[in-house]
Amino acid sequence: MSEPCYFISAGELRAIIGDDTDHGAGQDQHSGVWFLTSVKDGHTAVSQGNGVLLFGHHRGRRPAVRRVDETAVELFKEASEANNFVETRGVYRLVPPHYIDYEMTATAREGHRPQEDYSFGWCCYVNSPLDGGIHFIEKGLWTYYYNPIHGQGAMIFPTDLPVDEREPWGRDAATTFLDGKRNFSHSDSGHTFDYPFYFGIIRGMMFLIMADDYPGSRFYLSPSGAGGSIVPGQSSPAWDFNWQVNALPVDEPQVLHVRVAYKRLEKTEEVPNGYAADHAYWEFQKFREIHPIRGARD
Repeated sequence: MSEPCYFISAGELRAIIGDDTDHGAGQDQHSGVWFLTSVKDGHTAVSQGNGVLLFGHHRGRRPAVRRVDETAVELFKEASEANNFVETRGVYRLVPPHYIDYEMTATAREGHRPQEDYSFGWCCYVNSPLDGGIHFIEKGLWTYYYNPIHGQGAMIFPTDLPVDEREPWGRDAATTFLDGKRNFSHSDSGHTFDYPFYFGIIRGMMFLIMADDYPGSRFYLSPSGAGGSIVPGQSSPAWDFNWQVNALPVDEPQVLHVRVAYKRLEKTEEVPNGYAADHAYWEFQKFREIHPIRGARD
C-alpha cells in the first residue's frame, strides 16, 4: 500500500501531493496538490483541508501514490469496471523557479464501453484572495470576471467553439443550476476565452493556469467553493477547469499538459512593468513553446 502523500520541493515552491484521503475537511476528497506555498509568500495558496489541481475523477477511488523523484509525484488508478475501464495517470512535477507541471493521461483499456464524450475536471480551491475573480483574454481584450452567486454564470467556453458544438447542457441557457437540473459548473457565464489560460491574484501572488488543448478546455468558477476565508465577510473561491475529450480509443493514451505558475508579481527583465497581464501572457508564450496548443487560433 502506498503512502497517502509526499512532500516535494523545487525552486521557490513547496508542495504536498496526495490521494483522496481526508486531510482536514472531515471526508474523502479529490486527489492532487494538498498544500502549496512559495518562499516569496509564506502562506499556503490552498484553502484549509482542500487543494489545487484536484482531479475529480479520483475522488473516493484511492489512487496509488508514487514518488517519481525529489520533485515529482504520480497518482495512478488502474482500469476497472468501476471507471468503465479507463486508466488515469497524473504526474505532478515542481519546476524552478515557480511552476507545477502536470501531465494527465487517460487510456481506455479492454472492456471499455465507448461514450459520446468524456469530461475530466480539476478543482482549485484557493486560500482567501481579496478578489475572487479571474482574468483571461476574450475576443482580443483582457477580461475580468467574477460570479458572485454559486451556480450562476460559472462556465466559460472557448471563443472559437460554436454553440452547437458545446456539450448539450451548454446549448440551453434556459436550464439552470437552481432548478435542480444542472451541475453548478454547467451555468453559462456568457463569456468566452481566446487562449487556454487564466489567472487570479492571491496576496500579490499570481496563480496562473495554462493548458495545451484550446477547444477541449473549459473554465468554471464558484465564489464560495473553497469555503471560509480569513478575509472578514468573504468566502474563498474555486478557480476550476475541465477537459473535454471526444473519444478514447482503446490502448491509445490521450494526454493533457497543464502548467501552474505561482509567482510574485514583480518587475523583471522579461516584464519590466511588473503588470499581471503581461506576466501571464509572457508565461503562456513560454508554455506553448514547450507544448504547442492543440486547436489554437494562432
